[in-house]
Amino acid sequence: MPLSIHDALVPGWLRILHASHGWLEKARESGIPEAELVEARLIADMLPLAYQVKSMAVHSSGAIEGLRAGSSSPDRSEPPCTIAGLGQCLDGAIAFLEAVTADELERLADKAMVFTIRDRRLDFTGAGFLLSFSQPNFFFHAVTAYDILRMRGVEIGKRDFLGPAWLQPAPR
Repeated sequence: MPLSIHDALVPGWLRILHASHGWLEKARESGIPEAELVEARLIADMLPLAYQVKSMAVHSSGAIEGLRAGSSSPDRSEPPCTIAGLGQCLDGAIAFLEAVTADELERLADKAMVFTIRDRRLDFTGAGFLLSFSQPNFFFHAVTAYDILRMRGVEIGKRDFLGPAWLQPAPR
């Protein structure tokens, strides 16, 4: 049986989005000032934790919204500035992804998709956009968010990254 685009993407995205709630909860409980965590960066020229978490939503649920529309560009909106707001951002992406069906993603697989950034235009098929652009970006931002929290002293480890059901399939 061939692997569907939905199965290749959505369960993994959901697993990490659910797990990241745990990272944020441990961050909230860490005693580290919230404003300090939300603005924390790995290095000065990288964007802060808030942007990294927002980008997890952008490169999962937002990618599918862009594919539905046939075009997308970077989301320049301000990220939430609190841990609770970041959690709400994750909740929105989770709810969106839980409603997406395998049939819809298969129908969108061959749809033309254009991503524009500044004066650059990137043309994709739907499957190409999701698998070669959105998925790597999602995991980049997830790992960066996780690493920022680790660097700032939040006690999280690999099991936290994978989520509490790390040996079980992601929720559907």
